[in-house]
Amino acid sequence: MEAKSFHSELRSWLASPLLVAVVAALLGSLLIPSITRKWQNHQKALEIQTGLVSDMSQSVSSAVANSRFIAAGLVARPSSQQAWNDLYRDWTTSGASIGARIRAYFGPKVANDWQAYTYALTDYVGLSVPSGDRRSQVEEIYAYRNQLGGAKLTRPQWLTLAQSPSSGDFQTAYAKLGRALLARQDELVQQVLSSHVSGF
Repeated sequence: MEAKSFHSELRSWLASPLLVAVVAALLGSLLIPSITRKWQNHQKALEIQTGLVSDMSQSVSSAVANSRFIAAGLVARPSSQQAWNDLYRDWTTSGASIGARIRAYFGPKVANDWQAYTYALTDYVGLSVPSGDRRSQVEEIYAYRNQLGGAKLTRPQWLTLAQSPSSGDFQTAYAKLGRALLARQDELVQQVLSSHVSGF
């Protein structure tokens, strides 16, 4: 009899409008904002990642394509130096800006990988014109070659890259190296997408 009475009182108490109101208020003030905050943080982290990888892809593909245009002589002679100056400035500026954002949101490991990549791509941009320390630029890219899974250049092709960009052999090797740099950029994009965004 006492058990029935207890169950009856418990049911009555649980059905109380006051208790329902208190529980609803607690859920509304604690649980729902927490879920909303987590969803908003997830959305913000996604926005950071997608914005960053979009900038990475755009700046790298632009640097590689414009370098190849300049190296192939597809930019008119009087304006080729200006085109190269603009390319170099745009690439180094965007590369550094992207690197700072990667460091802030993804930490030193991903940022260091990006920085090493930007050095190699900057040397690639430098090879598009006949001037400069071409041998040193090729040596620096060659030192990075293990990160370029797609760069299976032969020894003669590496040596050709240190020569003037006017030869057909140079253009072949340069295009192959450009494709390898684009493939490495895809790997770095995946690294950013699979990393946790700091602060979210």
